[in-house]
Parts: sequence; C-alpha cells; structure tokens
Amino acid sequence: MKKLITAIAIFQFVLLTLAYSNSLVVSEQGDVFAETDRYEVRFEKGALTRFHNKLTNETYTQGAFEAFTGIKVRDSGVGTHVPDRDREIKRLSPLSCELIYRQNDMALHLFIGIDAETGDLLIHQKAVSETGGIERIVWGFSNLSHAVIELIAPVWGGQTITQSDRYYYPGRWEAQLAILQGQDGGMFVRSEDTTYQFKVMEYRPEGESFKLTFWEIPHAPFEQKEVVTATWRLNAYRGDWQVPALAYRDWMHAALQPADRTEMSGWVNAIELVVIHADPLEQTGTDVIDVLSRHVDPTKTLLYLTGWRKAGWRWNYPDYTPTDNFGEFVRVAHRYGFRVMLHVNMVAVSPVHSLYAEFEPYHISDPYTGEKGFTHSEAPLLRQYAGINPASRAYREMFVNRLNDVWETYKVDAFHLDLSFMVVNDGNGLIEGLTMAEGNILLHKELREAIPGIVLGGEGINEVNFLHESFTQYHLIRPTEQPHLINAFLFSPYVRFYGHLGFPNPDRYPEQYQQYAPAYEFWGIIPTVRLDGIYDLDPDYTITYQILENASDGAIDPAFARNVWEREMSDVNNDGVVDVLDLVLVSQIGSGNKRFDVNNDGIVNILDLVLVASQLGN
Repeated sequence: MKKLITAIAIFQFVLLTLAYSNSLVVSEQGDVFAETDRYEVRFEKGALTRFHNKLTNETYTQGAFEAFTGIKVRDSGVGTHVPDRDREIKRLSPLSCELIYRQNDMALHLFIGIDAETGDLLIHQKAVSETGGIERIVWGFSNLSHAVIELIAPVWGGQTITQSDRYYYPGRWEAQLAILQGQDGGMFVRSEDTTYQFKVMEYRPEGESFKLTFWEIPHAPFEQKEVVTATWRLNAYRGDWQVPALAYRDWMHAALQPADRTEMSGWVNAIELVVIHADPLEQTGTDVIDVLSRHVDPTKTLLYLTGWRKAGWRWNYPDYTPTDNFGEFVRVAHRYGFRVMLHVNMVAVSPVHSLYAEFEPYHISDPYTGEKGFTHSEAPLLRQYAGINPASRAYREMFVNRLNDVWETYKVDAFHLDLSFMVVNDGNGLIEGLTMAEGNILLHKELREAIPGIVLGGEGINEVNFLHESFTQYHLIRPTEQPHLINAFLFSPYVRFYGHLGFPNPDRYPEQYQQYAPAYEFWGIIPTVRLDGIYDLDPDYTITYQILENASDGAIDPAFARNVWEREMSDVNNDGVVDVLDLVLVSQIGSGNKRFDVNNDGIVNILDLVLVASQLGN
C-alpha cells in the first residue's frame, strides 16, 4: 500500500509539472506561441516559423518565411488563407486553439494543441469548400536551416534528403515520419493515421534554408466539400535519429499490427544469398543449379526465378502457365536444398488477355484526368499491362487461385509480388467500399490464408506491404542520393532485404554494378547476384564468384540491418552504449515495460537478457 501511495504522489507531481511547463498563447493577430519543457514554437499567419529545441539549445529555423498553410481546390490555386480581415480565433482549451481562415467560398480550420501527456505539438486541419472539389490540404515550414539540421526520412529505402522532390505516402515515402537531425538532438514530424490516407512530404532547398511541407490528399475523384486531416505530431529530442525512430516503430507495431510470421525464425533468417535467375527456363536446364551448389550453401540460398512462365516475366499477365521444364528445375533445386521464389505481378493484366474485359472496370485511373494507362505502352501489346485495383474481390480471388494452383503442383517456397508497394489514389474512387491500400492488405492476407506457410516477398517496402511480407526487394537509388539506415531500423524486425531485379551482374556490367553496390552494402541487404544465363557462371567472372564464396563463408554479413536493430534495441536506456545498466533494466523480468522486450516477442524473459549481453560494449 505504501508503494502505491508513493507512486500516486509521484504521478500527481508529474502531472502538475507537465501542466506547469506546457503553455499555449494566442495573440490578437492570430500568432500562436507553444512551449513545453522540450521546445518553443511559434506560428505566424498559420505557418510554423520558429522551432527551438530547449533540450539542446538548438534553433532549427532562420530568417524570413512564407505561409505554407492552405488548401487546393479543383481548378483553383493554392491559397495561404491568412488575410487579416477573414481570420477567426477560437480558444478550445488551455492547451489548444482553432484558427479559421476564409477566402471566397473556402475555409481552412487550423487546430494547434499540446498533448499534456507526451508534450507533443499537435496539428490537424479541416478544409471546407462550398462547391466541393478539395484536392489537398497543406502545412509546413519554409525557413528550416541547412546549417543546423539535415532531413532523414524513410523514402525509397531510407535516405538523408538532399534533392528537391515530392515523396508520396504510401509509396516512395514509406512511413509517415520525418526526422530533422541537428548536432546534439533534433525534432520529428509524424502522423498517427492508421487508414493509409494519401500524403506528400515535399522538400525544396532554397539558398541557406529549405522548405518542408506536408500534404494530405483526399480520395479521388475529389468531390468532398469537407475534409478533416489526421493529426500530425511534432516534438524535440536529445540524441540521434534512433530516438524518434524507435518511438515511431513502437507506435507502428502497436497501431498497424503486422501479421505474425513465425517463418522468420526458420529458413527465412537462414538465407545468406539471393540469386536472381533471370534466364528463361525454357532455354536452360538444371546446369546452373549444379554449378551453384559447388560454390554456395544451397540451404542458405534463395533462387528468385523470373523466367519460369511460358509467357516470360513481362508478358501476358495473369498467365501463370509454367515452362515445360519448370517442374524438373524445382525438383532438382529442392533436392540440393535451395529455396525457390517465383516472380509474379500483383496487379498486372494484359490488355489482350481474355480476363481484361472482366477486370477493366477496376483498371486504375489517373485521379485528376480519369485516364486509364498501360505500363510499357510503347511495347508490344502482350508486354503491356493494366494495373488492376486489388480492392476488387473478383480480382483477388482470381489472383490467389492461380498462385495456389502453382503451389499445389510444385510446392515452391515463396512468391515475389512485383509492384506490391503500389498504392495509388485511384480515380475510380472506392472499389466495393475499399481503398487500394485495404485491397492490397487483403490480397496479402488471403494469399497467406490460402497457402499456409507460404513466404511472401515484394517490391519495395511501406506500411502497407510490410504487414505480411518476409522479404522485400530494395529499389536502386541514384548515385547522387544518400542512403540512410532508418528503413533498416524501422522494418528489419519484420522483413529481410534483397537486391532489385535491375541490379546488374558485376562482371558483365561493372560500372553499373559499382554505381549501385555502395548503397546496397551500406543498407546491409542480403548479398544478391543476377544471372542472366549459365554464361554468368563463367570461371573468368571473378567478382560473381567472389560474392558467391563470401556469402558461403559468411564474410559478408547478410544480417547487418537486423544487427543494427538488435544493437539499438539492446540499448534500452538510450544512452548510446549497451552496458551493465541495460542488463539491470532488462533483468526486471515481468515489469511489463515493452521497451525491455528487446527481441520483440511479446514477453520480457531470459532471451532478452541474452540478446543484451551479446551486444555489451557496442
């Protein structure tokens, strides 16, 4: 009882301290000043113009600004919506307010508040248009300092952003998080949306400053007269980028609830090499398997087959008729101990395939023009394909049935779902009441239910497809882009990373290989080799054989990204080193503190202690 009374007293003191340290003031001009024990923030004309980190005494904004709060209505421009004569201020509570800006028949409501429990700065918006047609709602900064901070974001594999661009979620912007890292600390922006609403993060460098704006985009066909955004959360931190990344990963795990994939502790984690076999099987035999088996450990090698269909890997989807020698190839591969993964396309239907007429109503269209396009439109018709929205139940059933037929006959180990990262704002609107994100998730789920134990790989990674995939194919990035480990940190507890289909063979295309290899090495992907034919195993191809031999010997660490995660998770007190203090904390078995669940298995036990002990001193 005495412990309970003491705990209550401490809790009350913490609440009083929080209440005392948090303040939000609104001036007569509509400027907002927010302060907590972590930061000082100022809004002017609805734009965030100053952010000061009190923990590190760093200010991340500088100089003049432009107002970046506004809405875009169809066939009109983006308004800043801050004319003094049309401004209204509402005080909602001691720690929240509403600013209303009106222009013509449009109104933008900007809600600013402080979360009394976490101290997070809260921002959300409501847009109203009497005529409808709302296309996006925007807020952001225009005066962030290059000299003080850099932008780290989970975009296209994880990058430090340096080039002007727009990153769409869920797509190239792969998780709803942006980290602004300074010398001793930083700030973060994240959304707590669990409905996969379309968003954009836009980065525009200008001189010594850069603009960073965040959009929320309603579902097409943009007929809404009122749109309310999800809440954005901002806060300051001390330390490096792992501090906000870990908090976001904890939220992502709890809120999005990724599926249980018990195979991650089995053969998936044992894979040390991925071989992309891009040669059409109808033109080759099993010689490549025999040669590979002499240079690699087959039980730790995944064969990713792209040319297993009679139609070829880019042709006549969804025809999944295998080549005549496919069955023999799989039998020989399995006899050696190789795992086999087949390339399929999750959304593709050829315009000349007999099923296109049935699925044409679900052909994804442009959200602004309504146009239905075809991929590879300049290629022969058999190579072209339409993207079909998997929100269609009939399409999902067809796709799952066809893959299940292949599996029942050949018992392959995995399917690579090409374009699994693809979630777009379909101009057709909702299909059977579902968004494309919801259809994407259902297709994954139904495929795993139809084929128990099947392992799924996919193209790219985001908060939609990571829920059910165990492998993910990293895209190639431009040499001018700077890779970062944030994606490995966020997603490596769930998936393993392998090379893209376009990753060139190192001996035949050494210049292109060297262009992309450094990013892959930095990210710690599973070593990946592309073989376009048996000729790529020519004894003179020394780089190819070096990769094969190194993977077999373990000289290349295929679990690098996962090791990063384990090291950071083992530092449970976030002081930058794994030491005896972390062991002491984790030894409080049964405490219920999920931060001490180092291996993320749902319970704090001796396994967590062992993992921390293995990382001591790192």
